Amino acid sequence: MAEYESIHGTRVRYLSSDPTLNSSLEGQVWYNSTTGTNKALVQIKATSSGGNMGTGRYGVGGAGTQTAGLAFTGSPGSSPYLSNATEEYNGFNWSTGGNYPLSTRYAHGAGTQTAALGFMSDASPLQLSAEYDGSSWTAGNSLTVPRNRGGGSSNSTQTAGLAFGGNPLSNTTEEYDGTNWSAGGNLNTSRRENPGAGTQTAGLAMGGKNAPGGNTTTTETEEYNGTSWTVVSGVLPTGTSNFNNGAGTQSDAALFGGSNTSGTKISTIQEYDGVVWSNSSATLASNRNSAGIGTRAQGLIFGGLGTTTLNTTEEYNSNINAFTPAVWVAGGNLGTGRYGHAGAGTQSAALAFGGETPSTTANTEEYNGTSWAEQNNLPYAKQKLGGAGVQTAALSIGGTPLPPNSVEEYNGSSWTAGGALGTGRYDVTGAGTQTAGLAFGGLQDSDATEEYDGSSWTNGGNLTTGRRKPGSAGTQTAALGFGGYKWPPPGGGLTNETENYNGTSWTVAPATLSNARQGGSAGATSSAAIFFGGQNVPTATEQYNGTSWSSTTALGTGREEIFGCGTSSLSIGFGGFPSPAATEEFTEGSAAVVTASTLTTS
Repeated sequence: MAEYESIHGTRVRYLSSDPTLNSSLEGQVWYNSTTGTNKALVQIKATSSGGNMGTGRYGVGGAGTQTAGLAFTGSPGSSPYLSNATEEYNGFNWSTGGNYPLSTRYAHGAGTQTAALGFMSDASPLQLSAEYDGSSWTAGNSLTVPRNRGGGSSNSTQTAGLAFGGNPLSNTTEEYDGTNWSAGGNLNTSRRENPGAGTQTAGLAMGGKNAPGGNTTTTETEEYNGTSWTVVSGVLPTGTSNFNNGAGTQSDAALFGGSNTSGTKISTIQEYDGVVWSNSSATLASNRNSAGIGTRAQGLIFGGLGTTTLNTTEEYNSNINAFTPAVWVAGGNLGTGRYGHAGAGTQSAALAFGGETPSTTANTEEYNGTSWAEQNNLPYAKQKLGGAGVQTAALSIGGTPLPPNSVEEYNGSSWTAGGALGTGRYDVTGAGTQTAGLAFGGLQDSDATEEYDGSSWTNGGNLTTGRRKPGSAGTQTAALGFGGYKWPPPGGGLTNETENYNGTSWTVAPATLSNARQGGSAGATSSAAIFFGGQNVPTATEQYNGTSWSSTTALGTGREEIFGCGTSSLSIGFGGFPSPAATEEFTEGSAAVVTASTLTTS
């Protein structure tokens, strides 16, 4: 057996501890004498599930990146068989975009989520191309040669596209300058259903079918320099066709799944380093013909045709960094399912009270991080109330039915009456603690703010935008209010606006939610909040870092009227409609870190 030194020309380094890890060490091997292990810095390759598409389809076109993807057209697999639907991916969830100019499938894509190019699709006119601006598509000038099911440089731009191959079997190449298509150098091998990657001046053609009709696939790879194509020595381990599943650059590409010569769908991920192709150690979760976009290091694979038409999404990562993604996991169910309720506390010590079951309830429960247990009830049943504080020192604020100015204090065992609100209301939001509480928004006085000192309420500064049941985070003197339902009409409706409170007045923050809604919220400070669930986006989750909102992993069970508490990194959501007993716990992901692997024998 050859030794490491004879293969690589150097000996394995003998170290008492791991060296400082960075990209310059990638591929290197050393022996750690303290742990007695051989270590190496190698790429970690893995696929993980992303949010499902709203419309499952195959022959779907794609563009963009892993965190800002675009899916358009495709076949749902049943009548009407062709689609013009567009969806946008934010790294976690898909949302509806503007419709493509015609219903079709097998459209190729290039560019970004906000500046995309679509071309070479199945439906007439075959030569149609279209441009997307982030909200709507407009028809562009046509390809000069009518054809479909060809390939393109998936990492090129909207104004510098490259199309090649196609059906009828073709070696034709065309270049797009943002206005017109013009002839480029011909492929050496005519092919159809051929994946592509790279850019207009550094394109990559890989695989595809190289005969008229039939399913014979080629393993041949060609590279384009902006003028002509060259057949290179690197060949695919598995000849593959699928036209729209390539990603990356000419020297750093990936091919996600596809079909082999026998027509069998494969789950293999093939990678190209500019010289040779190899199979990744990771595979797709299912055999599929899907769309692939992004880069070799960060790919996004969606839709396709397995045993059924797929709406699933997978993310592929191949790099030296290891990270833990954010996650929602199921917790113990509430004993009394409810919605329109309130709560207080943390992820491992939460309190739920009031709400609808669907009748209005006074029920109170405590959560210990695993299960809920019944406690002494509120003095009377109410719903649409606010909550603040912790499990052993909580506030129940307002609500309906009458009296809407009622406030109750919980001491970890029982409830007693607290000081009444100056302005009675329901759909009110609470923040802060039992002795330094904050109440804002609601009906009938939707911009009113009041501060509690443990015995009585005094008026604070009014919200800039009156609203019902906004989300909240922070304290009495540094609070955050976001989302909710603007009131009164006209001009009412769900809002995505965020406001900051400094203990005296509210100011509108420049950061806005991606989704206008009411939902569950949590956050110990005004610079770190989380918002989840709600109307129209029942699974969507967003986090605030003091400057901007960004999407994170979705709730497992979508719900409206869910209540949340805890911190932005460790929070809990419980109740809601239509799953009033469900509880989920959120844990924030960790930042990517360079991680060495331990080498073992097998």
